[in-house]
Amino acid sequence: MHLSLRRLRLGLKTVFSGRISVLVTGFLVTILMLLFYLWNPFILRSLVYKVYDELLIQSHTHETTDIPVIIDIDEKSLDTYGQWPWPRYRVAMLLAMAQHYGASAVGLDIVFSEEDRTSPRVLRETLAEDLKVNLKVSGIPDALLDNDSLLADNLKRGPFVLGYHFNFEPSGATEKPCVLQPVKAVILAEDGAAKPEDALYNAPEAICNLPVLGEAARGAGFFTTVPDLDGMLRRTPLIIYFKGQIYPSLALAMLMQATGNTQIILKMKQGGVESIKFGDRVIPLDERGRMLLKYRGKGGAFRYISAADLLEQKLKKDELKGKLVLVGTSAAGLKDLRAQPFDPVFPGVEAHATVLDSILKGDFITRPWFARVLEFNTILLVGVTSTIILSLTGAIPALLFCIAMGAGLLFGAKWSFATQGFFLSPLTALLTLAVNFSLLTLMKFRREEGHKKFLTATFKSYLSPELIEEMIAERTMPELGGEARVMTAYFTDIQKFSTFSEILTAPQLVELLNEYLSAMTDILIAEGGTLDKYEGDAIIAFFGAPINFADHPLRACRVALAMQDTLQALRAKWISEQIDPSVEVRNIKGYPQEVWPENSKWPVNVHQMRMRIGINSGEMVVGNMGSAMRMNYTMMGDPVNLAARLEAGAKQLGIYTAVSEHTLEISFKDGRGNTAKVHDFVETRFIDRIAVVGKSEPVNVYELVALKGGLTERDKTLFTYFAEGMVHYQAQEWDKAITAFSTASGYERFPDSPITPSSVFIARCKQYKQTPPVPAGENWDGVYRMTSK
Repeated sequence: MHLSLRRLRLGLKTVFSGRISVLVTGFLVTILMLLFYLWNPFILRSLVYKVYDELLIQSHTHETTDIPVIIDIDEKSLDTYGQWPWPRYRVAMLLAMAQHYGASAVGLDIVFSEEDRTSPRVLRETLAEDLKVNLKVSGIPDALLDNDSLLADNLKRGPFVLGYHFNFEPSGATEKPCVLQPVKAVILAEDGAAKPEDALYNAPEAICNLPVLGEAARGAGFFTTVPDLDGMLRRTPLIIYFKGQIYPSLALAMLMQATGNTQIILKMKQGGVESIKFGDRVIPLDERGRMLLKYRGKGGAFRYISAADLLEQKLKKDELKGKLVLVGTSAAGLKDLRAQPFDPVFPGVEAHATVLDSILKGDFITRPWFARVLEFNTILLVGVTSTIILSLTGAIPALLFCIAMGAGLLFGAKWSFATQGFFLSPLTALLTLAVNFSLLTLMKFRREEGHKKFLTATFKSYLSPELIEEMIAERTMPELGGEARVMTAYFTDIQKFSTFSEILTAPQLVELLNEYLSAMTDILIAEGGTLDKYEGDAIIAFFGAPINFADHPLRACRVALAMQDTLQALRAKWISEQIDPSVEVRNIKGYPQEVWPENSKWPVNVHQMRMRIGINSGEMVVGNMGSAMRMNYTMMGDPVNLAARLEAGAKQLGIYTAVSEHTLEISFKDGRGNTAKVHDFVETRFIDRIAVVGKSEPVNVYELVALKGGLTERDKTLFTYFAEGMVHYQAQEWDKAITAFSTASGYERFPDSPITPSSVFIARCKQYKQTPPVPAGENWDGVYRMTSK
């Protein structure tokens, strides 16, 4: 009996202690998550931003008031009237036209901080000062001698609001006189409330308009935006404190101009700003005076009118009547582009339009005063409840409970966001739930399985699956640092991509790039390549890490050939794609049929898209680089730079896929265990021996044509004549080389290309015939030294 009681006590103690350890661990996790929430570090804020983005994307509406309208200094306008900045008299004409068509207020997302150098007066003074030339201007009325005065006269006569910019870090530049227009603010403050100068963004200096313009304008507002730490523009200040006074944003100043109401009521609370009241509208703000932007979608949600169309008076009578008009730009070259949750390339002027539209609709997103308290208590409730359930049940029931609770949190957050306009983040509660479930479940399984699940759940969002598996095998966590390894660097770029952005709208450009990059990335990943990054239309990748495939250079070559074949198929698809013009209008900018064929989904330059590829192998450094807060698994080294130069230099050589001798000469074991080199598996054409800019050591460059055995008879003939020409070229027998290259040019793989390898060498031979590369009698190494990147 004593033995039985002892065993019973031991069994109960084991069960009880195991359950107690689960409870203690779960409660400890809950406390830590509460502290984590109160600490609110950068990583948590970054994740909350992503939750906010997803809620906004899922619940947004495309509907607008149709009151904000954007006069767009777009590519069409720049093509018609020349590059920016325009003469101020043309800006005055633009404003006059907006007023003529009935605009209630016109805001300029532009600052005129310097004199117009195209003014006859300024030009005359500059010539007199610099060249001592006394330029006599005759036949021009005095009113037209100064473009700034002309613009100022126009500003006095209409509902125009100038824009300016605040700097939050002193630039050190000499302060210029500013004529700004502060807002009349009545302060309502509860007991212990923060002062406006302490809560609001406090700017030490402003980049403002010329005094002659500032004094003439009826209104002025800042267009300063403050992106979040991840670069996304999710909120923007409506008011900023500057030198003892409060100043309105451009959107707020436009509303004041349109309504005639120049006063706001600023409500302050203990933590900072609560809201402003403008007329009968209460606008909720965060503690710094920022308004959350309720975007209507990607760029293009508001009506755009080309500045060229307005100047040419192509609008209907009163077409802008009652409208709030913003003058800005969507042209990529003018750099007024922002990143927002829907669109990484978003016209900045649309952010101001979004503010206007939200205020006019009364359609806001806000963090209510009770948000922090509610989120804290939710974390506590989720942590305690999940701990008790996990300690009492098995894995499957606990999993079902956690799924149900997580779904409830997500539904509640989405409901409050969509119906009440409240942003209540479920993230930390979800993290608490997830961490509790994971950790307490791991206590019931082997340590190894737990280690694997933790790493996968934690890092799958930014590390490749192969790297995660490698970390699991080595029991390592990602950390800064790298290793030297022989790998293959891979660069691609679309030929003449700037022409695409000129013709296509921003949404069309994103649509095209998404289709192109998706197809190419699928090919890359299928061959075990690692995507380093996208840079616009460019793809930067490498082969040989994190998994060190012995045949990494061959994989890179196969990917290049597959990408070129896929692009050919995409071109055929794009050519065949037609639209019904009664349903969809694609040629929004009105290009002629030779640029954009009638009823075609895409313009001619998309039909003719070409890509260039550069491939090089060698010892480079690969690993996690960056900071402890944010790291990137990437590569660096001279071989990487050479691959980039080969991609850029392919244009000068008249080819589309350039591969170096370093790649073709790498040895590895093939599938049968035999030693082989890359050139045993591919067909290439020797193109040139070059020295790229900044390097003295030459490298042999080849055109990658096909896999072994994939040459056509035409290709073989081309190779024969081109190789013959190259022999004569190296021997400085220019006439014989020209003859051979001329014959080869008739067999070139891309005869319609403006530059082919044969034409390059014909021109080079003619040049060397007149100006030899070395003095007569001296040996020539045959190296062509490139003069541009």
